[in-house]
Amino acid sequence: MGIETREIVISPDSDVTPAQLKSKILSLLSSSKSDIRLKETCYGALIEGEADELKRIVDEVRGMDRNGIYTKPRGFPIGDPRICRATRQGGPRPGFHQLELEYSLLPKVREALDKLKS
Repeated sequence: MGIETREIVISPDSDVTPAQLKSKILSLLSSSKSDIRLKETCYGALIEGEADELKRIVDEVRGMDRNGIYTKPRGFPIGDPRICRATRQGGPRPGFHQLELEYSLLPKVREALDKLKS
C-alpha cells in the first residue's frame, strides 16, 4: 500500500497519556520487523511506515481508550523541513490551528460515540 504518516490524537478527557501511547506502540514494534518511525507529541504521536502495519498498530492502541483515541493521515512526513519550525523561523506549523480546533472538539465526539453504544 505504501508509506503513510498518521497523527494519533488522544482526547483531552482521556486517562491515556502520550507517554503511555508511545510505550504501547514501542511494545507492539518490539515483536515486529517493520520499519516504523514514531514521534511522541503533546497530543499523542506521529507514526510513519507501511499503511497496513500502521492500521494494525492503530487498531491495537485504540483499544486503550476506544472512544478517546483518534487518527488521521498527516500531509507531511516526520521531520519534513517544509514544516519544521526551526527552518521556518518559528510560528505555528501549517495545519496546527486546524488540529487545535479538532482536539478541542474530541470530548464532544466521545460523548456522541458513548451515546451510540448505550
